[in-house]
Amino acid sequence: MIILESAAQMLGALLLTATISQGHFVERVVTVDGVERRYQVWIPAGYDSSRQWPAILFLHGAGERGSDNRRQTEVGLGPALREGIVSVPAVIAFPQCPDEGYWAGPERHIAMAVLDAVEKEFSIDKRRVTLTGLSMGGTGTWILAAENPRRFAAIAPVCGWVSTPPPFRTVADPPDWLWNAPDRFDAVARRIGDTPTWILHGGLDTVVPPEESRQMIARLGVNAAYTEFPQANHNSWDPAYRTTGVVAWLARQRLSSRA
Repeated sequence: MIILESAAQMLGALLLTATISQGHFVERVVTVDGVERRYQVWIPAGYDSSRQWPAILFLHGAGERGSDNRRQTEVGLGPALREGIVSVPAVIAFPQCPDEGYWAGPERHIAMAVLDAVEKEFSIDKRRVTLTGLSMGGTGTWILAAENPRRFAAIAPVCGWVSTPPPFRTVADPPDWLWNAPDRFDAVARRIGDTPTWILHGGLDTVVPPEESRQMIARLGVNAAYTEFPQANHNSWDPAYRTTGVVAWLARQRLSSRA
């Protein structure tokens, strides 16, 4: 029996080694306020727990909400990882927002709980944790970064809104500090401070006006960069994640010190 157990353990180790030779997703679950929330984690090729790795939190858009624990990996960053278009030495967390929820609302606490769980399970350098998201997730990126200004070494919001988010204005339920601010762009910028930021947006976006991102780059100044895709509509996440190197840029960022 001892020999059989030892052989099984050796086989498992060999299979794990074979899997780690390529990046892949694993499924996980975390309990938030008594409710189980499933999420996915991208494990990069070459992952080895003997050293610390960067981590990226990815927030999907409104179309990927649900509880199937699949859709959040099927638009934007997930396909680029699966296809090998993006390959970075980083563990990437993919929470899923429930139906009818918004990353701008209470569901943002699910995203942070997932990040906490990933940092606990995997070997993560907490000075190298970054954040990105698209559309509804772009808005979540702004809000989470503003509420946790020393948690993220850098952020990259893609086609997110800050001020006027049609058609979600009455249901997004953003935090009071943002919704009641006389100037929402300024409220977010002041909270983010000097966090390195790369904003990306489609110049022809008919869902979230590019002016939302243009206003933020104007407020953030030298600590931010802005890429606008002149011919892209709302799905600017495709050129953003596939052509700009923004994910590799995120993986390289590091907090100089921790408050």
